[in-house]
Amino acid sequence: MTRIFVHLSLLANRISRLGVRHKGPLQAIGSLLAICLGFWGWTLESPAEDLNGILSNLFRTFQLITLNFPSKIDHELPWQLQVARLAVPVFAAIATFNILVGSITRPARLALLPHTQEHIIVTGAEQLTDGALRQLARAGNQIVTVETSIDQTRRDEMEGLGLTMIEADPLRPGAFRKLNLAAAAALFVLNEDDLENINTAMLAIDSIGHRAEGRGRLNLVVLIEDEELATEMEAALDTLSRKHGLRYQRVCSDREALRSEMARFAPVFLKDDLERSSHVLVVGLAGNWRQNLLQLIVSAQDHPEFRPVISIVATEEETAAFTTWRETRPELELVASFQLLSADDGPLPSIGDMLEWRQEFGAPDLAVVLRGNADALMTTLRLRRPECEMGLGKAPILVRQTREDHIMPRLASLEVAGRDMANLVPFGGLIRADTIARALDRKGDERAIALHDAYRRAYGQTNSTSAAATTAWDDLPESMRDANRSSAAHLPIMLASIGIRASANTGTPPALTTAQIDRLARIEHRRWCADRIERGWRFGPTRDDGRKLHPSLVAFEALTEQEQHKDREAVSSNLQV
Repeated sequence: MTRIFVHLSLLANRISRLGVRHKGPLQAIGSLLAICLGFWGWTLESPAEDLNGILSNLFRTFQLITLNFPSKIDHELPWQLQVARLAVPVFAAIATFNILVGSITRPARLALLPHTQEHIIVTGAEQLTDGALRQLARAGNQIVTVETSIDQTRRDEMEGLGLTMIEADPLRPGAFRKLNLAAAAALFVLNEDDLENINTAMLAIDSIGHRAEGRGRLNLVVLIEDEELATEMEAALDTLSRKHGLRYQRVCSDREALRSEMARFAPVFLKDDLERSSHVLVVGLAGNWRQNLLQLIVSAQDHPEFRPVISIVATEEETAAFTTWRETRPELELVASFQLLSADDGPLPSIGDMLEWRQEFGAPDLAVVLRGNADALMTTLRLRRPECEMGLGKAPILVRQTREDHIMPRLASLEVAGRDMANLVPFGGLIRADTIARALDRKGDERAIALHDAYRRAYGQTNSTSAAATTAWDDLPESMRDANRSSAAHLPIMLASIGIRASANTGTPPALTTAQIDRLARIEHRRWCADRIERGWRFGPTRDDGRKLHPSLVAFEALTEQEQHKDREAVSSNLQV
């Protein structure tokens, strides 16, 4: 029964969207139809004998289309007038059809909620892009959003997508029991504050109660932007989730959005000489800059010998924070070379500093702006000035935003005299549709899952790896699932480093020579090192998963032959899955 109401709401929304999209033409057609039929009908009702009669019929016609039709008529009207007086309200009602249906179906959906099965609960739906909301609506399940306060405009908008809105505080005891969480398919916890999300997730786990036998695991999807906090909480959330029949998944808008953009804008796709170091310019260190910086370093691993150059434009305060952070990660020297430029006198370095820097390191392949929203936009526009000495030219500029951005895509479509506004790309801020698809249906994880299965077949019966790493995909800790995603996403970058363009879902693997496999194995080891460093691992003479120590966090040449062979096998597996 609930699904009937959901589908009815979705149908109403499609009709309403059609009405809103073509609102002008529909209103014009309705008005013209009403005027023509109305004047015809009044002419039949009261034939005009002179100009006054014509004007009288016109006046009554305009009364009709403004819904001021006489309420009492003592005889039958011509059909033209009957149709005319219905035309205007019918065409007007199409644009608000979803509101009408929502007001009818809302009480029924709320009444049936305690008996609903396989529904999806969302807290913090304002952290979703429009595309992500539509992705949820297309899931076919009832979607229940929980918000502490809801204004009528937002209720109409959300219920127009087929969502059921509940006004409640998810942190109050008993809130999730009223939502029948034990029978749900997924719970998305997506509020702005990481601690609030973890708190809500813990409360939800405690509220799950008894989950019926044979029912699959409930997906617990939690937004945690801070990498260190996510790492510290992973073991607890994983353990508790499995104990109560849930599957914990962490989402991070910055990480996933930046990884997605690197599928298009990794330096190896942009530079004209594959035998030189990749060069990335980072302007500002705001927000989750550590995580973004490490993700860029992972994506820039495209040469077996040369480390990518990461040039950072930073204020004195940002430089101090970066220096402290870098000192705690000496292993970074394996995977990146850093150059710092001062921005104390403005958003960009002085002209002299820029010219000297550019002469030594060359123009960057890619720029990434990590500043606050308004500052980020201004910095981006400065970088695109013809007189800017940073040398970006047409190089892509990725700009971190904390909200859904509609400015830069519009600017990128314009032709501005003296400036190339193409490739201005906002990322981060809100959860995107591909993240929702992955969390619900594993869309985009196919290659990562295949890679993990190949790893299990190769090393599942040996003692050379951790037991956790050889469990089934759904039982993997979330950090290990994400490590497989990182490896799968890097395949096109590795292939591009030897001149082969392919997508992450490429089919038949190319036939590579032994020398090419060896080259890619060295790149893969650099990527693996960068990925491990991003996840908080350090070098240690003996592997210790608890303390995150690994003896392989060294240069490829310092590895044992057995470890080098594992890197070659990793490349071969990635090509074949």
